[in-house]
Amino acid sequence: MNTTWWVILGVLLAGAAVFLLLPHVLPDRKALEEQPVVVEAEPSAETEVAVPAPVEPAEEAAVSAAEPVEPASASEDAEETRVVVVYSIDGDIGAEEYPHMAEIAGVEVYWANDATYLRVGLVAPGTGYVSIGFDPVRRMEGANFIIGYVEDGVGYFRDDFGTEPTVHMADVDRGGMDHIVSSAGSEWVDRTILEFMIPLDSGDESDKLLIPGNTYTVLLAYHDLQDGFTTRHSRRGSGEIRLDPAP
Repeated sequence: MNTTWWVILGVLLAGAAVFLLLPHVLPDRKALEEQPVVVEAEPSAETEVAVPAPVEPAEEAAVSAAEPVEPASASEDAEETRVVVVYSIDGDIGAEEYPHMAEIAGVEVYWANDATYLRVGLVAPGTGYVSIGFDPVRRMEGANFIIGYVEDGVGYFRDDFGTEPTVHMADVDRGGMDHIVSSAGSEWVDRTILEFMIPLDSGDESDKLLIPGNTYTVLLAYHDLQDGFTTRHSRRGSGEIRLDPAP
């Protein structure tokens, strides 16, 4: 009996000792409750991540604002384009050789001018002569005539002046000069083509002064079959041409 009681008493004393020592061994529950818990998790595929926009350096922005770059001039970007009109006095009128054309008395009249010269192309029906007179005063009088025809493949031209309403003479026969700078012709079965170049101001009293930008009356005449400088025409008529202003 005595031994039993001593065992029970020992157990009770050991339990009391454990009860008294327990708060000092276990951590404070309140401290555990107040301690924050941090959990790191990887972002899922649906997580949006904001990426800040890149910021240009302040120094570069200041330079751009203070020193604007001027655009390059047209001369630096591309070379100047020059349009060159190719022509030749050869008795053949190309599609774009003359900038102007008018049909007068059945004759196609082509012309072009600069500040110094007048180029003319004539296409007439038939195989006879063709003539054009510039700026008449009364009928044929006062006009500067250029007359031409083609015979055996060779072109013949003459510079004339209208001395009377129905009369014209060669400039050289009146003491003047022939001022046809260049000329050529060709002849086909159904037409004659003439080309020539004359100065706008020859300084000869037998020629008419032609001023760029002005409009002038012109006289056209041709013969269907006969050549020559004095043959009477088969058809004649008049019209107007306007010269281009001096470039």
